Amino acid sequence: MQGTDQDKEKSGRTDIQCAVLIALCFLLTSMAWLSWEYHLLTQIPAQLSDLNTMVAGYLLQAAGIGIYAVLLRRVPRLLRQMIPLILILHILCMIPAVLSPFPAGTLVFGLLMNLVCGIIASWYLHVLTESASAAHKAAVFGTGYGISILAMWLLSHLGSSYYLIICIVLTAAAVCAAVWYGKTLGKKAAGQEQEAGYLKKKPADRTFLILAGVLVLLFSIVNSSGFAFSSADLGQAVNVEFSRLAYAAGLIIAGMVTDRSRKYGAVCALAALMIPFIILALRGEPVSVVIFWLLSYLTFGFYSVFRIILFSDIAAERNLLYLSGFGLLIGRIGDAAGETICLVLEERPAVRIILTAVLFAAAVAVFFRLYQTLYVPEAEQQMSERERFLRFSMEHDLSARERDLLQLILDGKTNGEIADQLFISENTVKFHVKNILQKTGCRNRNDLVAAYISFFQA
Repeated sequence: MQGTDQDKEKSGRTDIQCAVLIALCFLLTSMAWLSWEYHLLTQIPAQLSDLNTMVAGYLLQAAGIGIYAVLLRRVPRLLRQMIPLILILHILCMIPAVLSPFPAGTLVFGLLMNLVCGIIASWYLHVLTESASAAHKAAVFGTGYGISILAMWLLSHLGSSYYLIICIVLTAAAVCAAVWYGKTLGKKAAGQEQEAGYLKKKPADRTFLILAGVLVLLFSIVNSSGFAFSSADLGQAVNVEFSRLAYAAGLIIAGMVTDRSRKYGAVCALAALMIPFIILALRGEPVSVVIFWLLSYLTFGFYSVFRIILFSDIAAERNLLYLSGFGLLIGRIGDAAGETICLVLEERPAVRIILTAVLFAAAVAVFFRLYQTLYVPEAEQQMSERERFLRFSMEHDLSARERDLLQLILDGKTNGEIADQLFISENTVKFHVKNILQKTGCRNRNDLVAAYISFFQA
C-alpha cells in the first residue's frame, strides 16, 4: 500500500510539472504570435495580415508539428537534445519579426517563427502523452492552457511594448525546463509503459485514424468559420479580454469533465460548434446574444481539449507517440481553411453560413460514426477484458493467487510493488511468478505479456 501511495504522489507531481511546462510554452508562443500580429497590422492592411497570420502562419505551425513527428520517429534521442536550441531559435526569429521596419522582414521571420512554434507545440504535446497520467491527462492539458490564457490576460495590461522582454524571460525559463525534463522525466518516461497498461494497447487502424483526422478537420473548419459570422461580432458589446477569462475557465472545466468521461467531453465539444448558429438565430436580442457569446468562449475549451486529447489517447493506446500532436496539426489546417472561407466569402455571408452548416452536418455524421467505436462499447469492452482474463487464467489452470499476480504483472508492477500490494514477501512473489511462467510456457515476463495479448488475437 505504501508503494501505491508513493506512486500516486509521484504521478501527481509529474502531472503538475507537465501542466506548468505546457503553460510556459503556450504562453511563450502565444505572446510571440500576438506581438507579431500587432506589428504586422501596423505595416499592411488587416485582410492581408489575417491571410498571413491565420492562414499561412497556421499552416506553417502544422508543418512544424509534422517535422517534429518525423524526427521523433527517426532520431528521438537527438530530438530531445535539440529542444533547448529550438526554443532559442524561436526567440531569435521573434526579435526581427516584431522589430523589423520592413513588411518583408516581418513576414519572413514571423512565418519562420510559426514553423518553430509548431515544433515546440508538438514537443509539449509529446510530453503530455508520454508523461502525464492517463487519468488526468485532459486536466493537465486544460489547466496548462487555462493558466497561460489567464497569465496572458494579466500581462496584456502592461501593453504590447513589453511583450518582447516578457518572451525573452519566458524563453530562458522554457529552456531551463526543457533541460530539466530531458534529464528527469524524459528518461523515466522513455523506458516505461503508459499508465493504461498492456491491456489497453490497440493495433493501429488506418480507417479509424482517417476518420479521427477528418473529424478534427471538420470541427476546426466549422469552429473557425462559425466564429466569424457577422451576427456574432460583438466587439462593442463584449470585452474581448473578458472573453479570454471565459475561455480559460472553459479549458479548465473541459479538462476535468473529459477526464471524468471522454464521452461527455466529446459531446460538449460537438455542442460548442452549435453556438454560433444559435447566436445567428438570436439576432436582434442583444442580451441573449451576449450570453451565448460568452458561453461560446466557455464551451470553446471543450473543442480545444477534445482535438488534442483524441489524438493523445490514440498515440498512447497504440504506442505511436509521434501522433501526439496530430490533433493540433490537423486542427491548424482546419483553422487555416476556415479562415480562408471567411476571407474569400467575406462579401457573401449567406454563402459562408450555408457552407459552414453543410460542413457542420458532415462533422456530426463523422462524429457519430466514431462515437460508436470510441464511447458506446466502453463498458462492454471493460467487461470483455475481465472475461478474457478469466478465460486465459482458466486455460492455463491458474490458481486464485496466481491470477492476482498475473493481473499485477500485466499492469507492469515490479516484484517489490506486487509484494507490497498483496502483503507477501518478494520470495513468495518469485515463487508464484515461476509457477505462472511454467503453466503458460513462458520464459519471462515479457513473453507472458506477449502470450496474453496473442492469446486473443489467434
